Amino acid sequence: MKETNHPTNMDSKTQEQCFLETGFIHPVFVKNNHGIRYAIFYKNRWNNNKCEKVFQKTVGRLLEDDSIELGRRFLAEYPALKDCKAKLVGRKVRLFGGVACPLPPLVPNAEQRKAFLDELDQDTRLSAGASYVLWEIAKQNHLQADLEAVFGKDRAAYLLSLAIFFAADPGAVASEFEIYSAQTWLPCTPTDSQHVSDLFEQVSNPEIMSFLRKRLLYSQLETKGDVYWSFDTTSISSYSETIRKVAYGYSKENSELPQLNLWLIVSEYSGEPLYYKVLEGSLSDPLALRQMLADAADLGSSQVNLVMDRAFSSPTLLDRLYEQNLGFICGSKTNLNYCKSVLSSFEPQLRFGGVDTFLEEFGVQAKTSSTTWSYRDPATGYLETRPLYIHVYLDPARAATENESLLRQIKEVQDKLAEKIALKDSDKDLIKRFFIKSSQGWSYSPKKWENKAHSLGLFVLVSNTVGSANEALRIYRQRDIIEKNFNNLKERCSGRRMRCRERALEGKVFVLFLSLILLMNLKMRFTLAKRTEAKLDASSKYLPNDTPDFLRMMGAVDVTSRKSDEENSFYWDLIPKKLRAT
Repeated sequence: MKETNHPTNMDSKTQEQCFLETGFIHPVFVKNNHGIRYAIFYKNRWNNNKCEKVFQKTVGRLLEDDSIELGRRFLAEYPALKDCKAKLVGRKVRLFGGVACPLPPLVPNAEQRKAFLDELDQDTRLSAGASYVLWEIAKQNHLQADLEAVFGKDRAAYLLSLAIFFAADPGAVASEFEIYSAQTWLPCTPTDSQHVSDLFEQVSNPEIMSFLRKRLLYSQLETKGDVYWSFDTTSISSYSETIRKVAYGYSKENSELPQLNLWLIVSEYSGEPLYYKVLEGSLSDPLALRQMLADAADLGSSQVNLVMDRAFSSPTLLDRLYEQNLGFICGSKTNLNYCKSVLSSFEPQLRFGGVDTFLEEFGVQAKTSSTTWSYRDPATGYLETRPLYIHVYLDPARAATENESLLRQIKEVQDKLAEKIALKDSDKDLIKRFFIKSSQGWSYSPKKWENKAHSLGLFVLVSNTVGSANEALRIYRQRDIIEKNFNNLKERCSGRRMRCRERALEGKVFVLFLSLILLMNLKMRFTLAKRTEAKLDASSKYLPNDTPDFLRMMGAVDVTSRKSDEENSFYWDLIPKKLRAT
């Protein structure tokens, strides 16, 4: 193969001159070394069908804003770069300052768009399948219209394009949008990473709130019947030392990094995320719920029901829910006072229950206690009472699994005590719960086990609106949609680690939220289509198992632009038959 005039084929002195004349160091890749990122200038070659490394040179340390601190060894080899500043742009390092080639002047968006369209010719091919599908979803579910109403058409186009970028490209980083936007059909024209950073910083909190209110209103208009919102929190780790909300706290992923907390409201009807808020990483789940209730007046939430897990079941939080006149279905801890008497009464009946207490749909035994809850009305100061339904369930399969697992753990600890083997922290917890201490040491307590065995397989739901145990469990089990939202946010929308500056935080999270809306809408469409086919006992359409597979296949579908005197036309490649039937 003929050698090209490329920096990797030159000696160090010639490379240095090329860097200064072009203003770029390329190609580079980013290497993460124990949480510290480095930009690496490299060259590979093929030898006998194997890719071999020719050289790798560390350009410098990559900072949070994608600027690069040039390394001493690199500057020793290329001393003319010592007065230059550097920044990562896609797969290149952009040099500026010193004697490097100056940056081109900024072009207004309107001129940039015109220049982009002028450059299109018959040979221009763009990846368009995945981006077009996500853009069409944004139009159909009113997302694009809501963005344009709040941010204006130009900013809305860029924000939606960024959302499509994060949704279609898992693991993407914002600095790669420059390359992606040049190779992909998008609602906006290609732009650079600096413009992306500016977009993030320009997104203000009032604009976000205005947009979220529009989405909440649209969701309530689209929902048929009672409105149920799932509420939960998650943690997002961050390497940043400058974002004020980053703090150490209880991490749901056992990460050693500081974190942000994100609470999310999801519609159980559509599966779409409706509202979110970024909180300090040290705040607990109950405090997050209190923050949400403080915002409830602005959410227009008086006609909705919240669906939550047992972390939010304390009497104090239930008081707040009653005070706000919010309906709720909430998992409950079995050791809370308002549950204990009901559990002790229902447990024997459920253990030996028959057809009268059996829920065929879920394969569990269930009974409901109807009682009242007293709270003080904040408006009048009077003590008020409202209904409270306590639903108690016994899952025989779960009870058998818990019974076997717990006995195995107890037996293992018993053997360790006999052989005087060092205990883990989890072992010490089991000793407190199931062993008693005597003059001869620790011994297993059958009485403690008997007390615990009565609660195996039991779980409790409480509600102030749903009196049917079957209906309450059906609604509660739909809340796994919020876990799917969290998984998609972290795995599919690059939301597992937050790398940005303080000023760009709200804008970055907002764009990831938009990406999540697009992905969950696509996912729910496939889910509903599969349910419809199952009812009709038909399989005429190709329905992929998950959205990543579908977007990956659609990403291979290109369009070709053809330029005429009147307009620019786009022509699709032939779409595979199975995708046409989707």
